[in-house]
Amino acid sequence: MAWDFRTTLDSRHGPIAFWTIGSGPAVLLVHGWEGTHADLDAFVAPLLARGMSAVALDLPAHGESAGTTATLTECAETVAALGTRIAALAGAIAHSAGCPSTAIALERGLQAQRVALIATPERYDRYVRWFAGEAGVDGDALLATMRARGLHAGSLVLPETAARLDVPALIVHSTDDRTCDVRGARAVAAAWRGSTFLEVDGLGHSRILRDPAVVERVVEFVTGRAEK
Repeated sequence: MAWDFRTTLDSRHGPIAFWTIGSGPAVLLVHGWEGTHADLDAFVAPLLARGMSAVALDLPAHGESAGTTATLTECAETVAALGTRIAALAGAIAHSAGCPSTAIALERGLQAQRVALIATPERYDRYVRWFAGEAGVDGDALLATMRARGLHAGSLVLPETAARLDVPALIVHSTDDRTCDVRGARAVAAAWRGSTFLEVDGLGHSRILRDPAVVERVVEFVTGRAEK
């Protein structure tokens, strides 16, 4: 994807890289753990075709952004700061760990008219244990390290955050997602007042970002072209 501009946002972690393209109302794209802004490139052309602009960042310690470590709350802080920089967001599209980061940012004042959460985890501690297993690291040890840094992953439960939000939301999840169980996404959708839940099959945790039907449905929702 050929983005128009690469810019940086000053943060306590160092420079945070973000990219923009288009000139219409802005939609923020938030990637997941160990991802980059490019993970959501499939949404850009459809957004531009609808007269929108797109803004995508690399979260702290990811891609071209500064930092060597990052927590979920630090990612949420960065998302909220970028939202303030942009000032008026028509919408936000988030994937995986970018979903709770965006939800927490909304709770802390991020302004967005609509949000779409794709392949969202329900509980951060479960996500950390899955990530540790994939990386060959002891999950309990990783959680203990996080607690030592002041982050109690068990206290970050997305349905509890969702219950305090009233931003129109579309939650999309594939039944065969092995990273984040679909039952967790159902719980998030049940807690988020007025949200719409779209359940698909056969798209896993990452392929879902490139599925044309999912991309179309998400873009329609965040641009206000589809009924909830």
